[in-house]
Amino acid sequence: MGSIFSHAPLPESSAAPHFSSSVRTDAPFKVIGAAKYTADHKVDNLTHAVLVCSPIARGRVVSIDLDTAMQCQGVLGVVSHLNAAELRGDAAPTWPTTPEEILRRPDHGATLTLADSTIRYAGQPVAAVIADSLENAAYAAHALKIEYFEDHLQVGLEAHTHEAREPQTGQIPGGEPATSQRGNVDEALKAASVIVSETYRSPAAHHNPIEAPATLAMWEDGKLIVYDANQGPHIIAAALASAFGLEKEKVRVVSKFVGGAFGCKLQLWPHGYIAALASRLVERPVKLVLTRPQMFTGVGHRPELVQHVALGADEKGQLLAIKHEAFVQSGMIDEYVEGCVGRTRTRYGCPNVSVTTKLVHLNFPAGTSMRAPGKSTGSFALETAMDELAVRLQIDPVDLRLRNFASEDPDSGKPWSSTALKQCYEVGASRFGWRAGAERRGGREGRLLIGHGMASGSYPRYASAATARVVLYPSGRAVIATGLSEIGTGNTTVMPRIVSEALGIPAENVELQFGDTDLPFAPQAGGSRIVASVGRAILLACEDLKAKLRSLTSSSPDVGNDQLLAALSKTGTGSIEGFGSFSPDGALPVSVESNAAHFCEVVVDPDFGSIRVRRFVSAIDVGQVLSPVTAKSQIIGAATMGIGQALWEATHIDDRFGRYINTDLGEYLVPVNADIPDIDVAFVGLPDPGTGVLGAKSAGEIGIVGVAAAIANAVYDATGCRARALPIQFDTLNDEG
Repeated sequence: MGSIFSHAPLPESSAAPHFSSSVRTDAPFKVIGAAKYTADHKVDNLTHAVLVCSPIARGRVVSIDLDTAMQCQGVLGVVSHLNAAELRGDAAPTWPTTPEEILRRPDHGATLTLADSTIRYAGQPVAAVIADSLENAAYAAHALKIEYFEDHLQVGLEAHTHEAREPQTGQIPGGEPATSQRGNVDEALKAASVIVSETYRSPAAHHNPIEAPATLAMWEDGKLIVYDANQGPHIIAAALASAFGLEKEKVRVVSKFVGGAFGCKLQLWPHGYIAALASRLVERPVKLVLTRPQMFTGVGHRPELVQHVALGADEKGQLLAIKHEAFVQSGMIDEYVEGCVGRTRTRYGCPNVSVTTKLVHLNFPAGTSMRAPGKSTGSFALETAMDELAVRLQIDPVDLRLRNFASEDPDSGKPWSSTALKQCYEVGASRFGWRAGAERRGGREGRLLIGHGMASGSYPRYASAATARVVLYPSGRAVIATGLSEIGTGNTTVMPRIVSEALGIPAENVELQFGDTDLPFAPQAGGSRIVASVGRAILLACEDLKAKLRSLTSSSPDVGNDQLLAALSKTGTGSIEGFGSFSPDGALPVSVESNAAHFCEVVVDPDFGSIRVRRFVSAIDVGQVLSPVTAKSQIIGAATMGIGQALWEATHIDDRFGRYINTDLGEYLVPVNADIPDIDVAFVGLPDPGTGVLGAKSAGEIGIVGVAAAIANAVYDATGCRARALPIQFDTLNDEG
């Protein structure tokens, strides 16, 4: 089976096709079906596992009767809490019991799933049946007899906010404080001429990538080898190593093409851990693929939120105070924090700002990051409140934002590395045809109500340790090797462009090897951090390569002409390799944020109760755009998700049983092509001098930040009714007004 995982360095004569830099490099592979996803892989002697999940939300497993299931055709074994510790390899395992202990573990508590008989949420895996075929495993899983004791469950976010507490880490993702204050907010609110103080609600939501989460696990000579659909092979390898008490080098994870993720494949989830346990039990490779309903309880979700926002301003619209308090639904054992207050600290030039985040632990699965976590949800509350303030003051919404433009980071006092936010407002308004003024901008077309709205957004820079290897051949062909995943964002297009710029060779002559822990370390593809991290490592590898070449030739070949390759040819080495290792070195002297301004037109049909987005413009500041085709695709995709967030997406809960009830794509509504207009994307600004990667800033998630608020504000313009809850439903507008 070793050859299945082989990835010998590509020779310069590799037959891999070259494509024009104006298209996505990976597109042809995906279109013709040559790109393999995790569940596509086949190995000899393969078996299949099917999860059995708890129907109750709180209680315990009383007994598991294996007899009927084990007598089914093709069944090889069952993994449960009864044998998990033995399979894991611990004679007397010690399980983390507090959220703080769980957070310190690389496996983020995935091993708690089968630690004991405790049930903490409906849909929790309690067993896995392994058989020689998927059909036999599924049949036997239904035959497995499990008796439960059901305890009183705890659900309902707003019913339990009195039990809320601050995160044990005191932080939101990215290391920013969950609670902070500058100035004196309470006194500033008292002095304000106009105050907006409202509550904004957003439901639990699920990622629903097309590719189901899947793991194919096998053990070979004490080494765990795993195919897994994830956003960072090295991160998953570290988690599995932790779970089984192995050195990380004893775990190999392969994750090349990933069919969508949006955050739900960032970490090790129970199914990946269970697949490895199952393989150890039957001593054969095991493939485990989640069903669509299992995806709703098995790989996290954007948690339900209740946010209180208070804005105080003087009569000219200058913000005097911002107060933002968030209550976040959390699971019983996890500490995921939806960081919706983070950008409130930096968005506007306001001297008095208070933010607070509190968790409410309920009997639901763990939450996790979902595209622009915290920023998409937090911007809905803040930017809707800003629109309400503009209405109260009778000021144009764009003008209100310009009056409160932050010329430097208002929280840290650092200068911006660059900011083209004002250009975003100007260009977006111009392309949209925004009619400035305080009066209503929409109108009527027969029975249809037309509304215009806008909102802004920002996204910070995240960077993590990363390494990369670059090999250059005399023919001018180069190969990059780094262990990142390709989740659809365009890494196979962008990374070659970085090498092209650094070495002065055509991007189509550069290949990317990726998606394997046998390659140099790369972080997870989340937080829009890959260019800032892996891109920086690639640049350092190119510098190392050129330095080695200078050493060998005692010359200084110029980048961008034939001297570089001529010098390499003279060495007679056949190729030369550079290695780059990047690690963020403390705090930057500047603050780095990407910016966006969204402008939206909605059409409301009061007879049918429908709300449609008819026009949408996004003006985006991400510094240097390394790959226009993939960057534009990212913004369009993010805006599409924002439209879904605003109008359709919600995971509905039966509070009697603590169960999700719309766990398929027939009932969990996401936008389809007919729901989305042509989205006009305009990139503005100049290369950012403070990022260290050719002037590029974060681009993967900024496109969703502020979208829901822009739509909500357009709905108000059309109807005069304020939407303060997502998704926006026509029949509830009057209730929220």
